[in-house]
Amino acid sequence: MPAVEPATATRRRGRLVWLIVGVVLVAVVGAVVWVGVRGWLAKGELEAAAVTAEKLQADIVAGDTAAAADGADKLVDHTHEAAALTGDPIWALAEIVPVVGPNLSAVRVLSTQLDAAASGAIRPLTGLAQSVFAESFRPVDGRIDVEPLVAARPAAHSARTVLTDAAAAVGAIDDDGLLGPVADAKTSLATALGQAAGLSATLDDALVIAPVMLGADGPRNYLVLFQNNAELRTAGGIPGAFALVHAEDGLLQLVRQASTADFSPNGPALPAPAAMAAVFGDGMSSHIQDVTMTPDFTVSADLASAMWERKFGGTVDGVIAVDPVALSYLLGATGPVTLADGSELTTENAVTSLLVDVYTRFPDGAAQDAFFAESAAASFKAITGGAADPKALVSALARAGDENRVALWSNDESVQSVLAGTTLAGLDAAQKELGPEAYGVYLNDATGAKMDPYLDVAMAVGAVPRDDGRSDVTVTVTLTSTAAADAATSYPPVVAGTGFYGVAPGQIATNVTVFAPAGAFDAGVERDGERVEYAPAVVDDRAVSSVGVTLAPGEKAELVFHYTSAEKGQSEPLLLHTPLMKNITVGSL
Repeated sequence: MPAVEPATATRRRGRLVWLIVGVVLVAVVGAVVWVGVRGWLAKGELEAAAVTAEKLQADIVAGDTAAAADGADKLVDHTHEAAALTGDPIWALAEIVPVVGPNLSAVRVLSTQLDAAASGAIRPLTGLAQSVFAESFRPVDGRIDVEPLVAARPAAHSARTVLTDAAAAVGAIDDDGLLGPVADAKTSLATALGQAAGLSATLDDALVIAPVMLGADGPRNYLVLFQNNAELRTAGGIPGAFALVHAEDGLLQLVRQASTADFSPNGPALPAPAAMAAVFGDGMSSHIQDVTMTPDFTVSADLASAMWERKFGGTVDGVIAVDPVALSYLLGATGPVTLADGSELTTENAVTSLLVDVYTRFPDGAAQDAFFAESAAASFKAITGGAADPKALVSALARAGDENRVALWSNDESVQSVLAGTTLAGLDAAQKELGPEAYGVYLNDATGAKMDPYLDVAMAVGAVPRDDGRSDVTVTVTLTSTAAADAATSYPPVVAGTGFYGVAPGQIATNVTVFAPAGAFDAGVERDGERVEYAPAVVDDRAVSSVGVTLAPGEKAELVFHYTSAEKGQSEPLLLHTPLMKNITVGSL
């Protein structure tokens, strides 16, 4: 018979069990209170950080670098405290608890990555504002101090890495089980970090190429193409005026100017990619006015620089294309420039003066070329002379770049490799950057005159899902002639045309070319609801469709280009297009 345990021993064991349970309960309650209190405190720090970040952004935009630096320090104080409050061992232990654990883990990651971004990127980048974008960056007698740009690169590159890593870490948080406020915080921070990473990448890239392009590593010669949107080309307009700019140790000098009259089309044709030549013709290999027919700016730049070198000798190290609309933005930063006859070129009148009025003021072609050359030289002097507000100038350049009105090419591989991944590399690069659903609509004048100020253009794109998962994509281009009924006789011949290219004076002839994304299937073209003949082609696995349209004054044509998407699920097509004299909004179908 087993021995009976004494009652006192049983009672002692019961008290011990309750003591252990009590200790555990106290520990659990304490941990819950600890985590709860620290979570509440962390919430307060993150909310304070949000307010501080908003003011910091306002200070940076206002150019108050001292206040921005102070704000960056305060932001780091708040984010660092939030990270510390969510990073202790008890918090980590609580992360294993079902339901609440994933939320605690998400809050810790959000706090940690926000702190990393604030201390490793935002504060250093705010410091850069004092050296890179301060008044000392303003050109003095045509020279830009490149030293601040060189010195800023390490901090910018480090910030880019930090923000990219932080965005990836926040994006990797598992959404399953997250409470509404935590899920919302994750989405907001992921978006903000993604945008910040993109901007820091742009800054980092700019600090790679700017010193080199400004001649910090040796002299550079740049051929500038001034495009004329009154006679459309894919990249904007015919290159009608040219300038050679010499850059050396930050000093920019305009050393030579030329016009199309200086280039003979009778020389031997230059080599061009066969696929592009098949679409746009051989003219771009022999006529400098046609080098921007192709959306591939590397081709345009190669042809233009070869033509310049053949005519004037020397070496072209890079090519820059810009149009009068971009120039008008830059004049908004410099203020008006005064020309020899006392007239002014301003942000308000530059486009009309250079694309319309010039042909009535100066009927003679040589006088027109002289006006273009003087306008270019005066604008260059204003931009590099130090009168422009640096922040306004950067904003103007950014706007022109966003609208694809500025394109750059460099024969320096370190520079070109960076440019190739940006919209500054031209429309072809910009279309590829937009992704696998981007379509490009490119317009080339076939009138041989300056009638395009009277061409009204509207565009739209849309997709309808199919039963097989792909989409039927339509790109609509509507062209309308707003020319006067008597344009043939009331407009100067240089504007109305002379019929030399087979187009009656006063009419507008346009070649419309659409580049589909890689792999999309060409499904034909309609004009005003009827199927029409067109010129199909393939360039780098991209279906290309071209149609010519000739409009009499007041006439309108609607072109609809049909495609089938390359992949299933592609139902959100995008559209970019030739920069026009007036900005247009692409519609949705």
